Amino acid sequence: MNNILNSCPDKERSNCPYKDKCYRKNPVHFNEMAHPHLEKLIINQLEETTIVIPQNLDFDCPDRSQLLDQLKVLQMVLRKIKEKSGSSKATHSNLVTDRKTITKETTSTGKSEDLRDKVERHKKAALQKREDKLKEMDARASKLSDKSKISETSDNRKRSSHNLDSDKSPPKRMKDDTKKEKSESSSTQSSSKSQETKSSSKVIFTDYNSNDDRKSREKLRDQAIMRMRSSGHEVLLNDPGEFALKYALSAPYYYFFNRVTKSKTTHNQPFTVSFPELLDISLGEIVDSLHINFMVEVGWLCLQYLFAAQNPKMTIICGQVCDPDISVPSNMNLIQINMPTAFGCHHSKLSILKYSDNAIRVIVSTANIYSDDWENRTQGIWMSPHLPRLPDSANPSDGESPTYFKRSLREYLTAYKHPKLVEWEHLVKRADFTPVNVFFVASVPGSHKGLSFNSWGHRRLAAILSEHAVLPPDAPQWPIIAQSSSIGNLGPNPDSWVVSNMVFSLSREKNKGIKSNPNFQFIYPSLKNYEESFDCRDGSCCLPYSRKSHEKQQWLKNFLYQWKADKTERTKAMPHIKTYTRISPDQTQIPWFVLTSANLSKGAWGTTTKTGTSHYIMNYEAGVVFIPKFIINQTTFPIKQSSSPAIPVFRIPYDLPLTKYQANDTPFVQDFLSD
Repeated sequence: MNNILNSCPDKERSNCPYKDKCYRKNPVHFNEMAHPHLEKLIINQLEETTIVIPQNLDFDCPDRSQLLDQLKVLQMVLRKIKEKSGSSKATHSNLVTDRKTITKETTSTGKSEDLRDKVERHKKAALQKREDKLKEMDARASKLSDKSKISETSDNRKRSSHNLDSDKSPPKRMKDDTKKEKSESSSTQSSSKSQETKSSSKVIFTDYNSNDDRKSREKLRDQAIMRMRSSGHEVLLNDPGEFALKYALSAPYYYFFNRVTKSKTTHNQPFTVSFPELLDISLGEIVDSLHINFMVEVGWLCLQYLFAAQNPKMTIICGQVCDPDISVPSNMNLIQINMPTAFGCHHSKLSILKYSDNAIRVIVSTANIYSDDWENRTQGIWMSPHLPRLPDSANPSDGESPTYFKRSLREYLTAYKHPKLVEWEHLVKRADFTPVNVFFVASVPGSHKGLSFNSWGHRRLAAILSEHAVLPPDAPQWPIIAQSSSIGNLGPNPDSWVVSNMVFSLSREKNKGIKSNPNFQFIYPSLKNYEESFDCRDGSCCLPYSRKSHEKQQWLKNFLYQWKADKTERTKAMPHIKTYTRISPDQTQIPWFVLTSANLSKGAWGTTTKTGTSHYIMNYEAGVVFIPKFIINQTTFPIKQSSSPAIPVFRIPYDLPLTKYQANDTPFVQDFLSD
């Protein structure tokens, strides 16, 4: 094996400067740099489902779980190269040569091809593949439609023949009567078609839900897609089985935006995801799933699972059902949460997927589970790595992440005190969370004192930042940027809650000392933003801020900035995403980033009493905190251009510099819709 490594063309490329200290898990990095110490471990295990790491290694390995993760990604990269080469017996030299061809193709001038050109080629190839697939499916749908029309024409001819054979002539009618008859007839036909479609859909879903064979489910899925397209519905789907590579390429952040239906550019961005992709078979066969959310559209959720050809058991914990009249399928357990106060909201957006190998994945997002949220608004999604089940002999404390994500998630599930969540808390307990590199921050209703004082809401975030956030001496010059889709009643002045609670917690850092508060900047859509949005065209809205609330806090306008996301083609996709961060004066770095369901409100983040002994929260919320030390071993994330090719840019959802409200700008209020 060593002889092969020494003689392969891989030697011509630069070795990773970190050598066996490399912590990266990104396939792009493995394509750009050579890692002989990893390649010799995986080369003979490309087709194995379980990777075996030798007990004795010829390099220091303080974290074998990290090594295993790296080998999994490298295994996938080399498999792809092997498939591309078309040889089932490719040697190590072949694989490295092909990989080098991919990563260092030359132009006619002999210069190495720019990474952007490679990405564009990959996009075009993927787009062409998708277009060919769509044309094929549209052709099949057209045939089905033609058959339907032929059948309908035949029936019409039979009816016409019957009328001609009759001696009775139709009576004369006035023009208005004729119009009325046509209208009624059209209405009847439309109603009949609608009933026929519903009946057909019901049959497909019934057959689908009762089917345990994946190939049969895929066939039913294709039939459903063809029927939808033949009926004029736009169905946008990525090729099944492809998401695992996109997920691996998202390392080390594993953070996505949703695909926006009406913004075509977003369809091919490597950092976008659709709901069926989260369920993709390339990540595993899902046998059970838990969805904790605010609003759930049962029919739409079932359709997403059908698109992915997955048919697990489902438990839904929600605050509101969008289609309460729908027949809940037999594989779904639907539970609506009763809040302890009328003003509280079950607002978390959290999912856990259990696979056939007993492993799980955790998904934290900002989107409700219904069509409008996923199709034409801006959302953020974080998805955990594959979390395998621990051995039965493992201790209760085993499998914890460096961020104590497992413990925090278990505490959150336990806080519901719901019997159905006991089994999910146990699944989390038995899973290996060591690959997780973010913190879990949540809110649960109640008055939190004593040991739980710093466990929830902005107090929990303050505790994380106080222990791990590192800023330079000029920290007061790093403004806080908050961004959300709703605004609560914040009080008569900034000090009432925003400064005394949120700014206080968001300005915490590891370096203790007396420092002035940083500036606070808040991104929220203006009325103009909304009027130019996809939501406005559709007559929908995700911004429940009221005029009555705004009139009581006019001071807020001094802190307001427009929603603008031209760089990711999402300016017209209203932000349902909620994020919080700080940014360097030159706008190139951030020391941490929060993605959460929590809007800027007391109910979501909580209010700390002036005595500092109690913290009161009204909502359920869930989010994740990205701290550079645990992800890239740095003190800040690059947000414009990385100083190292091994560290990708962390993508924030809005454009910089921020666009401040002008004198004639007003924040959008929901009363606009009734006005």
